[in-house]
Amino acid sequence: MVAGTPSSETPLLVILAPPRCFTTLVCAMLGQHPQMYGLPETHLFTSENMEEWWEGHRGSDRTDGLSRAVAQILFRSQTEKTICLARQWLRRPHRTTADVLRDLAAEVSPRMLVEKTPQAAWRIDHLRRIDSRFPRARFLHLLRHPLGHVLSRIERRVRALQKDEPGLDIVQAAQRFGGADPQMLWLRYNANIMSFLESVGEDRQLRMRGEDLLSNPDKHLREIAVWLNLRADPEAIEAMKHPESSPFACFGPPNAPMGGDENFFRQPTLRAARPPSQGLNDPVPWRRDGKRFRPVIRDLARSFGYD
Repeated sequence: MVAGTPSSETPLLVILAPPRCFTTLVCAMLGQHPQMYGLPETHLFTSENMEEWWEGHRGSDRTDGLSRAVAQILFRSQTEKTICLARQWLRRPHRTTADVLRDLAAEVSPRMLVEKTPQAAWRIDHLRRIDSRFPRARFLHLLRHPLGHVLSRIERRVRALQKDEPGLDIVQAAQRFGGADPQMLWLRYNANIMSFLESVGEDRQLRMRGEDLLSNPDKHLREIAVWLNLRADPEAIEAMKHPESSPFACFGPPNAPMGGDENFFRQPTLRAARPPSQGLNDPVPWRRDGKRFRPVIRDLARSFGYD
């Protein structure tokens, strides 16, 4: 195959969602299906080729997920040594990011790769890159209530800053988003995903609220399996309810500890998640002036079935 050309035969499921929307947990769950293999965050689709990928992510923990995936899949373990070997393998010149994903897919074949990188939905051209390189890919649009999403982001910021700023609260932490209203991230990501999916065949996309999936996994995991034309028997569904069995359901070695949600790494089990009790018309808790969600966000959230 010529590097960079589409591969219509590579089985691929891509989870599309903003950050902090259950993607690490759900990817690990789906990866336990006997016909699927869930990856950590690879950030592959944020770049066209590996030279760009390294330039964009070198020195950050965004290289950890792909390094762990290569170490596990190609070198059969995740140790400091295999992470070094994986990074040497990833530095091969003239490789596109699609080439790397195809190589990983070939190693786990005939299982379907499950890929999740929330940052890919920050730009529509990243999403279009997926579709152009993998024209038979399936897309799971995973949702979360905007309040739950924003609070998760802010609480993560609080935990990161409290070591140096004891007593920091969510209002103060929300002001650390570079002046941007934190609710607008939820809107931008979901708007980009919806715009992209307008050009994708209906049979290749599925939208699901994360709270529904995690609260009634038997029903919704079966729905996903049937949609993918994979096994939907009780044994397969039960396997997906044990994300802790994933090789990525923990922190990685010291030279690549991340690759997803640290909360999941600390507690890698299936746990229910329900929409917040606070409604879309109530004042948001990260403001002291009584402001509410913006109308455009309320309207989009209601179109997803939230209230």
